[in-house]
Amino acid sequence: MISRVIKIAGLCVAFLGVAGASAYLTLTFIIKSEDNVIVPNLVGKDVVSALELLSDLELNTKVTGSAYSQQFPKNHVTFQDPEAGSEIKKDRDVRIIISKGARNIFMPNLIGLSEQQARMIMEENDISRGHLSRTYNKAIDKDHIVVQIPAAGE
Repeated sequence: MISRVIKIAGLCVAFLGVAGASAYLTLTFIIKSEDNVIVPNLVGKDVVSALELLSDLELNTKVTGSAYSQQFPKNHVTFQDPEAGSEIKKDRDVRIIISKGARNIFMPNLIGLSEQQARMIMEENDISRGHLSRTYNKAIDKDHIVVQIPAAGE
């Protein structure tokens, strides 16, 4: 008789344990899946579209800066964090950087300057050096600029 009561009590405890674990796992899965969203790809999209996409997914937008970009037009997203395809909870921040568009730089006249002088002027104007070719020109001293592309003022 006592062994039968112990057996029934053991089965009840086991049943309640399994039922409790099942309920916990089910609720955890349901709650987790409702709170998480997949981050969309925002890179290359205009700011308004990016804001709408994130708002529809109940995500916050944080503009962390802007930068000149040859690749992306002005007011388009150039970078995002977290990356597209990441799974995050709703109401979290997605950080973006916005393009200022292509940078227009006034090209200084480097013709006749020494290579060192030209490099200094280019560094001061944040211009990167392209291809360098050497040629002979009796009208201009050695290691001085003979021609430049783009031309001055472009």
